[in-house]
Amino acid sequence: MTDKNPFSFIPCSMVVRLIIFVGLTAVLIFLCFGLYIEHTAKTHFVEMDMSELGLSVAAVQDTLQDVKDRDDIAQALSPVISAHPNIFIYLEDKNAQTLYLSEKDNGALIALILKNARSNADMPQVWNDGQNDYRILISTFTDDKFATKIITGMNINFHQHYIRHFRMSLWLSALIACFITVFVSFLVIYFSFKPVKTISEKIKEITSERLNTRIDEKAAPDEFKSLIRSFNTMIENIEDVFKRQSNFSADIAHELRTPISSLITQTQIILNKTRDANEYREILYSNLEEIERMSKMINDMLFLSRCEKESITKDEVDLRRQTSALVEYFGILAEEKGVQITLSGDAPLIYGNKDMIKRCLSNLLSNAINYAKENSEISIRLSKEANQSVLKISNISTLALTKENIERIFDRFYRLDNARNRKSGGSGIGLAIVKSIVSAHKGEIFVDYQDGVVAFVVKFHSHFLSS
Repeated sequence: MTDKNPFSFIPCSMVVRLIIFVGLTAVLIFLCFGLYIEHTAKTHFVEMDMSELGLSVAAVQDTLQDVKDRDDIAQALSPVISAHPNIFIYLEDKNAQTLYLSEKDNGALIALILKNARSNADMPQVWNDGQNDYRILISTFTDDKFATKIITGMNINFHQHYIRHFRMSLWLSALIACFITVFVSFLVIYFSFKPVKTISEKIKEITSERLNTRIDEKAAPDEFKSLIRSFNTMIENIEDVFKRQSNFSADIAHELRTPISSLITQTQIILNKTRDANEYREILYSNLEEIERMSKMINDMLFLSRCEKESITKDEVDLRRQTSALVEYFGILAEEKGVQITLSGDAPLIYGNKDMIKRCLSNLLSNAINYAKENSEISIRLSKEANQSVLKISNISTLALTKENIERIFDRFYRLDNARNRKSGGSGIGLAIVKSIVSAHKGEIFVDYQDGVVAFVVKFHSHFLSS
């Protein structure tokens, strides 16, 4: 069944939240901007209205100073009314009686004025008579012979209508902007996550049988290249582990098959007929050799597993003393082969497991003796390099190493010379144990081969502390 959900490769809640967040953010920004514009428009209208009201008040005051009789007020103020047609003027005498009203009134405006006549003076106000809105300015003075209070006002229905219309347009625009933003966000998120969907589908193809699958980072956006590169590196490491595990299983099966087959065959032969004690003894000795070889292999595997998995106890280790003791121990074996071992230099103390370090040095020295040419020299040199203690074991090898040999030399059960290993009882994991021990001590080991001389270089941190 085809998956119709374009975001099935990521949690839907994440997409919904992202779209809602983007949409709300855009709408809030739009609303804030709109409210700022509305506030600016209101402020502009107030300033414009108050300017005209102030001018009308000043004109009324100037006109009243020249009036001789209160009956002449209406005629005297006619030019002011003509100059400010949008303004109504109300004059009140000292007895709080209406002295003049510039507009024809049905009683509603006078009632509104009288209701608010005691409001704070000289402050702009907005009055509503139920149908109209007025911007009002109340001014009082005591030096006029007729009026003591001037109320000027203007109908601001147009302004209020504009503000209401603007507010409605703002909310409608915000709603439309919300839908547009959500739709655009959906498209942007869809196309932005499309490479993730491609990567997800590619990852689904990867199984234990298809670990060679890689994601092409060239076609991906720059933001995903680092992720794809890291993922490909991880898959390469996993593939390498699988290959090693597969090879290990095959190798250990091969290693155990030969001695077990030999034991079965010899046992079957000895059981075919009755034999004398000497023949039984010879068969038992032969079987014992095979059993001891398998036991050594199993012990080596257990030791290797402990190096890789278990935490190790650490103490001060003197590489010079450990190496010197091993040189003396292997001296007889080296003399039998006509090989001379020389030890030079010194190295700082390291912190590590003495038994493991001894096993590491023993395997390296034993390996060097096994593959050294007769009547040659094995050179062991200790030195200090930065904060590292360096051990270098070099000798003229009987085998010519290739690039493949060097790359696989620390693999389990990998043998440079199968015949010699079997004859000497080697299991093929001695150097794998060395590698694991060095890794357990946060060190490093590598092989150098030039002109028939092979050198194993081991570096331990001089200040390695237990974690």
